[in-house]
Amino acid sequence: SNTGGYMIKQWYQRRVRGRLLEALELYYFRLFKRLDCQLSRQEFTDAVALRYEFVIPDLPSTCQCGKPNSSSHALSCPLGGYSILRHNEVRDCLAELAQHAGLKGVEIERQLLPVGDFPLPHTANHAPDARMDVYCMGLWGPLQKSYLDVRIFHPGAPSYRSKSIGNLYREQEAQKKRSYGKRIIEIERGTFSPVVLSTSGGVAPECDRLLRTLAAKIASKHGNSYREAMEFIRLRLRFAVLRVCLISLRGTRIKVHHTPVGLVDLNLL
Repeated sequence: SNTGGYMIKQWYQRRVRGRLLEALELYYFRLFKRLDCQLSRQEFTDAVALRYEFVIPDLPSTCQCGKPNSSSHALSCPLGGYSILRHNEVRDCLAELAQHAGLKGVEIERQLLPVGDFPLPHTANHAPDARMDVYCMGLWGPLQKSYLDVRIFHPGAPSYRSKSIGNLYREQEAQKKRSYGKRIIEIERGTFSPVVLSTSGGVAPECDRLLRTLAAKIASKHGNSYREAMEFIRLRLRFAVLRVCLISLRGTRIKVHHTPVGLVDLNLL
């Protein structure tokens, strides 16, 4: 009958969809395991709460800096150095991706040439010890020098709450360009790309363009599809940000004073 044929067709489609979902789950499980992108039960609960702005359970009511604690404060508080750790994690991840894409001369914390008497705008960084987070060649053109500088901001900070996320991305990129763009172009004779991300894992327009270029190069070099390369890059970067965000929620922010090992008497007999 028509009804029986329809039921068999529905059963077959559900079975095919189930197998596809199982294959997809297995693929992502293996990918997460290979990239060490696994979370504990508490980390997963905290990650979901961060993503949907739920109240995070068992979070101390007062931060160790003395201010009222919350997930937003934990991601913005400078005490403990977690904002620096978050920045360095993304910087190292970008350098790793640049090497994976086959770019030449990849360096981190490369020192810039001195400004000297060159007339840079007053908004530019004139410091003699200024450095770029990532340096590489061949990103935008053959043997062209490229300089990348990372900034990660928390859009839930009180000073940002009145602004849209799009405006925040553009403002952060503009600040980076005012500080380093002219200096890189005129003195280093290279290209400058601000790498702006938010603690939620989103990226600014220029960062998105950079990641798409890296994905195309990785796909070409390793024989992957562009979609697979882009998934790999996004997963790698977002977990780099997420890991440190989760650590900053519950990590200690004060130094633990202990007796130096050299002063401990190891002669127990």
